[in-house]
Amino acid sequence: MRVWLVSNLLVVLLSFGVPCQMVSASEFRLGVINERTDKPDHALTQFSALHRYLERELTPHGIGPVKLVIADDINEMANHIGNARVDALIEGVMPTLVIKRRSVELEPTLLVWRKGQRQYHTVFFVRSDSGINSLEQLRGKSIAFEAPRSTSAYFVPRAELLAAGIPLGADEERNLPSDSVRYVFADSEINQAYWVHRGRTDAGAFNNGDWDRLPTGIRKDLKIIHRTRPVVRWLFSFTPKVEMSVRQAVVEALLEAHTNDLGRKALQEAARIKQLERLNDQDRENLNYWSTVLEKSQ
Repeated sequence: MRVWLVSNLLVVLLSFGVPCQMVSASEFRLGVINERTDKPDHALTQFSALHRYLERELTPHGIGPVKLVIADDINEMANHIGNARVDALIEGVMPTLVIKRRSVELEPTLLVWRKGQRQYHTVFFVRSDSGINSLEQLRGKSIAFEAPRSTSAYFVPRAELLAAGIPLGADEERNLPSDSVRYVFADSEINQAYWVHRGRTDAGAFNNGDWDRLPTGIRKDLKIIHRTRPVVRWLFSFTPKVEMSVRQAVVEALLEAHTNDLGRKALQEAARIKQLERLNDQDRENLNYWSTVLEKSQ
């Protein structure tokens, strides 16, 4: 177990395979997955302000300490949750659903507005002069995804291609069918766009917000050939063993975070979150749809 002290706040990073220690009934442990594999402390920096905000809001309710449990990938987080080392998870839709499918109980409770988006969809794009105008024409071509944990820039486009009957595999795989789409990971959305722009890959796929944020000099030479159904942006989920009083206090603190200065600052630093709100029936139908899609694509 690695212990980090940040501004006299206790942050615990649990290493994969380390036995779980006994915790107090009032302890609350928030799980996050590090988005930058090249920067091990990225998630710690990103979520420290939210950690401080939750500690301030929950302490009057007798809840504490608040701990941040940081995993390097989906598998490690699934292990933490399965071994009762995490009480709640803030993460994208597909990583959350993947963890749920691995016999790990999670209850999506709040919708997270991230980067100004309540929901988004994936766009497939190519160079304007490529002659490619549909997913079908990607057979035998290459595509740049962002990272293995990305909802809009890996899970969703991968599922969309498979649903269209188009085989795909990692670029390094041997003996793929000749009509397969070969994929590589670019590690960031801007890299995906640059790689397509420079001809390193034939196509890319990420969310419509990433497309809108592209530099004009890059976007003018690219075109969108396909859009997917929308998917809710991010989720805040509880494990079922969290006491109702703790759950209610956490939900109240998060729902009100965007209404005060400290909360807004914490949300902004935590992956540019605008606000959190309760999932409605339409949102849950959306999650059910993508859960079915994910199951079919495995």
